[in-house]
Amino acid sequence: MPTAALLLTVAALLPLVGFAVLLFVGKRMGYPLAGIVGTLFCGSSLAVSLGAMVAWLNVPVGAGYGYDIGPIYLATNWLPIESGSSGATSLQLSIYIDSLTIAMFNMITLVGTLVFVFSVGYMRDDARFGRFFTYLCLFCFSMLGLVIGGTLLQLLVFWELVGVCSYLLIGFWYERPAASSAAIKAFVINRVGDVGFLIGLGILFFYFGNVSLPDLWTTLGSAGQGLPITLPDGSIMSTFALTLTGIGLFCGAMGKSAQFPLHVWLPDAMEGPSPVSALIHAATMVAAGVYLVGRIFPILTPDAKLFIAIIGCITLTMAALIAMVQNDIKRVLAYSTISQLGYMMLAMGVGSWIGGLFHLITHAFFKALLFLAAGSVIAAMHHEQRLTAYGGLFTKLPVTAVTFLIGVIAIAGVGVFDVGFAGYYSKDMILAHAAAFAHVGGGAYVLLFWIPAAVAGLTGFYMLRVWMLTFLGRARSPEQAELAYEKPVMYIPLLFLAFATVVAGSALMGVKDYLASATREIGLSGRESAAGFNGFATAWPAHDPLAPMGDASEFDVVPPAKNSAGEAALEYGWHVVHQWMWIPWASGLALGLVIYARGLTVADRLLRIPPLRWLHTWLANAMCFDDLYRYAFVNVVRGSAGLAGWFDRKIVDGVVNLAATVTRGVAAAAGLNDRIVVDGTVTGLATLAGKVGDVARAPQTGRIRLYVTAAVLVLILGLAGVVILMLAL
Repeated sequence: MPTAALLLTVAALLPLVGFAVLLFVGKRMGYPLAGIVGTLFCGSSLAVSLGAMVAWLNVPVGAGYGYDIGPIYLATNWLPIESGSSGATSLQLSIYIDSLTIAMFNMITLVGTLVFVFSVGYMRDDARFGRFFTYLCLFCFSMLGLVIGGTLLQLLVFWELVGVCSYLLIGFWYERPAASSAAIKAFVINRVGDVGFLIGLGILFFYFGNVSLPDLWTTLGSAGQGLPITLPDGSIMSTFALTLTGIGLFCGAMGKSAQFPLHVWLPDAMEGPSPVSALIHAATMVAAGVYLVGRIFPILTPDAKLFIAIIGCITLTMAALIAMVQNDIKRVLAYSTISQLGYMMLAMGVGSWIGGLFHLITHAFFKALLFLAAGSVIAAMHHEQRLTAYGGLFTKLPVTAVTFLIGVIAIAGVGVFDVGFAGYYSKDMILAHAAAFAHVGGGAYVLLFWIPAAVAGLTGFYMLRVWMLTFLGRARSPEQAELAYEKPVMYIPLLFLAFATVVAGSALMGVKDYLASATREIGLSGRESAAGFNGFATAWPAHDPLAPMGDASEFDVVPPAKNSAGEAALEYGWHVVHQWMWIPWASGLALGLVIYARGLTVADRLLRIPPLRWLHTWLANAMCFDDLYRYAFVNVVRGSAGLAGWFDRKIVDGVVNLAATVTRGVAAAAGLNDRIVVDGTVTGLATLAGKVGDVARAPQTGRIRLYVTAAVLVLILGLAGVVILMLAL
């Protein structure tokens, strides 16, 4: 087994070992030993993942950086099946490793380790301290297993295990009705999305039998052309079937990554502990959906990609608008996550494969930073989460305040002279590619650029609003603010994440190129048996054509920009971003500064204007999606259940009860007949026999003289009778 594959397998199994240890002895360990053990296992997984990356990058190849090597694909047969068009005779269990796998492993384990460290301080007073770290270890193992799997079937297995872990952690404080309901809501809504996933998987299984990723890329690598595909056995897979497959698989991502209209579970998931929120939003559950779309990108048809782009655009806009007025600090961050996930899905839809995954990785750093910083504030304020109860915390929580501000700048995409924090580079790439896509498509396609560009300004507005209401101005809860303080075990991860967020702005540009190498590796895998593989033909290249080229040309993705129209569109997209994208984020930050510089004073005055008040109420209620679902689905189900209950009680039970009543009546009549007629006849005969017996028994006195006397009397009477008879004759 290649070194990288061996190390990543070990890295994936280490959290599972941690889960097993804590499952049996975690409760006895208690605080802080259970947390230390869990952290050591996750940290060891990080160390092994880093070793795998070193082994991967140091492979001696011509390019010297691993870009021209093929991926590692190790498969073994599992269950026998009837062969599909691919000639497969069994389902496979496999490991697939490329540059994307390496990047995801290191991102998950790094953020996970920091969340573990933070949790040691955050959960120290919890009675179920050991159980919490047990669940965290299982969560990390589930996500790593999902990433390393080489088939969609394995991905589905770990996909569901991730869902189970999220259920356990969101509802960790199950004694709270809100937490229990949120866990159930997350689980049920994700199952709705998984129905689509199963439909897409079923179609692929019908056509192919085996659903290994390399086989799918090889056979369906030209799906992006929007034409039917001839399968190895000569059968045809229609464009409709291809599109339905892509949309079906994406439905699973809609659930996991909280895309419209399956987004409603993620804000409620904030009922779980803050470290859980950081892990779900940054490195595990929501990342799974984006990762899935990244893996199936080569087999998506143009219609499927357009569907994904539209859903992403709707999601990022809707979530940003709702985030502007939320009063719960964690709910603001939850809706900001939904909005950023919308950007990632938009990127996939418009062909920015690298941009979407690049934003996934940069987002992991600054979103983990924001959630852990929010957790620090919540812990310091005795689990108060309302922004209106904060204020004046800068002096009490200076490290948290500064690191939180770094996260705000990163997520807002602030950049000056082409220099910024993590989110600036990845979001600009997405918008540049969206602009190029809109330029080529024209017409209504321009909305797929201008709407996300405008929403980028809203991001800066609502995030600055959170920071100012939390840390500046007067303390709106003086008693709680006076007692607030920072714990080193909690702010050390914040410092590390803040540093990573700042450095990632430039250092992670190498990750962008690193991700671009995955397209080359997937291409090599696809070309092993299909020389015409072009699964990334609709993807835009990683490099900025307006910037100095250097070695960036090494990372082109064989994009539409290879023709003159595509080159012109790409240059147009980057030109628009370089020239004009500072306006949205600058406007959003300026508006936030103007409105919230004096706390809630200006905002309260604006809410006196009826249209703004009505809009605020609508957005504060999350656009009434929960109410809509309650009336359209929940109440319908409850009504149907009530009707079914009435039918069961009145009709089904009525028939059964009537049958029982008739049976009881018949039984009563039969009993009466039995008692009176049958038993009466038997009893009467017995009584008569008894009476006859009594009569017959009466003379039987046992006295001989009486018997002799009676015999003599009978003899005399007999003789007398004979004499009389003779005389009469």
